Amino acid sequence: MKTKNVLIGITGGIAAYKTCYLVRYFKKAGHNVKIVITQNGLEFITETTLRTLSGEPVYSNTFGSSNEWSTEHVSITDWADIFIVAPATANIIGKMANGIADDALSTALIAYNKMLIICPAMNDKMYNNPAVQRNMRTLKKQGVIFIEPDTGDLACGYKAKGRMSEPENIFRESLYYLNNTGKLKGKKILVTAGRTTELIDPVRYISNFSSGKTGFRIAEEASHRSAETVLVTGTTGETCNSHIKRIDIVSAEDMYKAVVREFKTADCVIMSAAVADYAPEKSDSKIKKSVKNLDLKLNKTKDILKEIGKLKRKGQILVGFALETDNGLRNARKKMKEKNLDMIILNETNSSNPAFGAESNRITIITSNKTEALPVMDKKDIAGKILDKIGEMFKLQSK
Repeated sequence: MKTKNVLIGITGGIAAYKTCYLVRYFKKAGHNVKIVITQNGLEFITETTLRTLSGEPVYSNTFGSSNEWSTEHVSITDWADIFIVAPATANIIGKMANGIADDALSTALIAYNKMLIICPAMNDKMYNNPAVQRNMRTLKKQGVIFIEPDTGDLACGYKAKGRMSEPENIFRESLYYLNNTGKLKGKKILVTAGRTTELIDPVRYISNFSSGKTGFRIAEEASHRSAETVLVTGTTGETCNSHIKRIDIVSAEDMYKAVVREFKTADCVIMSAAVADYAPEKSDSKIKKSVKNLDLKLNKTKDILKEIGKLKRKGQILVGFALETDNGLRNARKKMKEKNLDMIILNETNSSNPAFGAESNRITIITSNKTEALPVMDKKDIAGKILDKIGEMFKLQSK
């Protein structure tokens, strides 16, 4: 991933402390961060804190002695690939909408002409004020991106809409715009992720340890490449950006129905979910533990990958995953042939390469004419490698 320059603006709202986390997310991801803050913002957070987190001087005064040169409000915006204002008060939104530049932040905003993201944070009465809503509409018409505030506890004691979106969400949404390449524009990518849950009775179930991390990273990467992305996911603690159509399911049968429905219009399907092979016959009431030995009757679930392999039309790309402990390459190639796949991702799990929950993994990408064993890498990078291969396949189809 290419290093980007991120400019973060901070105003005088109680949510300013949360912006420290946003700075950390971008720095941890390898991006450069500079900060411009209002004088009111400095009432909530210090320059020392921000300078330490960003590793850069903090721009807080248009004519400050610490400024590198007199036109820093212009040079700092030339440097930035993206400008994020978080939190954005009603005051700064009003200044932007009406072209007012009377401090460091508002001056920098007037000088900026690239990707701008605004994260409002204020009391709900202020947020719903007609003037504030009018100013936001004006900015949206100019192409400014808004990350809407959440509903929750406000500093004033109310529980209403106005709470700044969480830093993790702002970071995730910003990456969508910052990293968008357009490489898969016009393609529909269907991804499955997570684990299915098969009920024994109303309070018990059979499942597995899949975290869904790989599938979610693949879906995010597909969205960053401008693909129409649909994510069918079982139980997971993972989250995705708002540009992904997320369909939450519970059982293998639920996943089968959702996948078949979306498959009809998909250009590529990537089946990374851990789907149960067997499901118990569910009891409508809780099974009492008075039973000494409990025998569960397990019925085989639909083989989703095999079923859609039969339905695959010319031009569709179908990708499966093979989790193996022994004879990985042989078993993966056999699965690829039996299920009519164009690509299979071999995940050989052992003590040095755990299959579930880790942020990194070691995989082998297998196609009809090539086998590529990758070193251990972050699942985000694995997603990129998989989609690079899929992109190559689309290009070959168009020749």
